[in-house]
Amino acid sequence: MLARADLRENMSAGCREPYNLGAIPMKKWLVVMSLVSLGSLAHAESGVFLGLSMQLGGNISARDIGVTAKVVSSNREDRAVLGGGINVYPFGSGPTRVGIDVGAGYQGSRFGAMVGYDLLLGRPTLNAGYVNTTNR
Repeated sequence: MLARADLRENMSAGCREPYNLGAIPMKKWLVVMSLVSLGSLAHAESGVFLGLSMQLGGNISARDIGVTAKVVSSNREDRAVLGGGINVYPFGSGPTRVGIDVGAGYQGSRFGAMVGYDLLLGRPTLNAGYVNTTNR
């Protein structure tokens, strides 16, 4: 815990808040913990998913369609998978152009589809695209 003198010193130096873990917003914690969890999925048999992403909910427009890159839990064909990655919405405005999502889905032979939730934008997503699968 910082003393009041340290807090005043940090505030006068241009810092709005003292550096402590309680000052980090919960949304950022969720994103960081999700990425750490997904790192455990990235082992020798993980796959790469590249495709299109669409935000669901509300009025769907061109701003809700983007591209996605994900790490999925398996690179084998005909499997249910978990995954997570980044979405980029080129026609979005402001901070809504990039999202980080986690989801579940199914992949066949070089094609996959996933349903997930975007942690930064707070909306469900639907993803479809190419997966580097093997048939072993």
